[in-house]
Amino acid sequence: MQKPSDGKTQKDVEISVRDSFPASDPSSANASGGPRAVPVEGGAAAPAVPDAKTLTRRFADAETAKLALEELVRSVPLDRKATQLEGSELQLRVPRDDAARIEALLQAA
Repeated sequence: MQKPSDGKTQKDVEISVRDSFPASDPSSANASGGPRAVPVEGGAAAPAVPDAKTLTRRFADAETAKLALEELVRSVPLDRKATQLEGSELQLRVPRDDAARIEALLQAA
């Protein structure tokens, strides 16, 4: 068995790495939440989108849906507060006048 060059055991190295994690970014217990995940505060209504139309698409998995949302927020642009991601289903509230263009981008994502 090889010992680390500085004489620390593997357990000591793991403890020091874990303890050096910034207090503002606590480590996440699960991969889906991420270290900066903030719980949703209840009762917040969706922002008012003039003459809104809701577009929905189900993706193969939640990660693909997240990536599609990020792409759409940048390319459309979308108000992130007018989007909803539940598991692998993405819902967007968009202006009716722009819905056809955004739906095409959503289906291409």
